[in-house]
Amino acid sequence: MPFASAAGTALLRDDGVGSAKIVVDRATGCLLGATFVGHQTAELVHAATVAIVGQVPIGVLRHAVPSYPTSSELRLRLLEELPTNLR
Repeated sequence: MPFASAAGTALLRDDGVGSAKIVVDRATGCLLGATFVGHQTAELVHAATVAIVGQVPIGVLRHAVPSYPTSSELRLRLLEELPTNLR
């Protein structure tokens, strides 16, 4: 998913160049991995690390709504794009 697809990123920066991808375990519904390429990805990496280490199900992560406007909104956009059975 492109960084610019999150409203907060597009609002805060003109250089919203980058991409993100997540990997979800179909059996457990938990986040297994995440990749972020671009500027200022630290907040995204930290949130993904907490979710992975804590084995937080995607259904629970979707309720942790990020602040607006921030780059963290990209995390919610990634979750929204998952197939319905994984949300």
